[in-house]
Amino acid sequence: MSNPTFGEIDTGYAFPGVAQSYAQSAIDHYALASLDMNPVHTNEEWAARAQVFGMPITVGHGMMTMSTLASVVTRAWGVIGKNGGSIRYVDAKFTKPVKVGETVTATAKVKQKHFNGPGKNWVQVLVEGKDSTGDLIGFAEVGYNLPD
Repeated sequence: MSNPTFGEIDTGYAFPGVAQSYAQSAIDHYALASLDMNPVHTNEEWAARAQVFGMPITVGHGMMTMSTLASVVTRAWGVIGKNGGSIRYVDAKFTKPVKVGETVTATAKVKQKHFNGPGKNWVQVLVEGKDSTGDLIGFAEVGYNLPD
């Protein structure tokens, strides 16, 4: 469903999942886009010596992980929807570093509808991301304004 209205969405609505590769090339592209060239993300030799997070490999950026989580909602409804929907906020927590080579799968459901009157209604969406072993790597709450 793209560009829904507030009345069309029920609590429990499940979004299509999103799978994101954390190959070194994807991490490097994110580093360039974000200007975050921290060697824990981009320098494989440095990461092997430093063993940040107890691992001799690079890891994805936290903001890359947050982007993956939020993209479950934005891929379905848009950052700004054609009918006026929009992101209200994103609040994310990271529970495990995402190792290079992982694929993160993010899923989401509408937890609550907030009836605030015409033009002010929004939904609270809970998102969780898991790595290929099924471990939780992070979760987020996304607030999304929906048109009436």
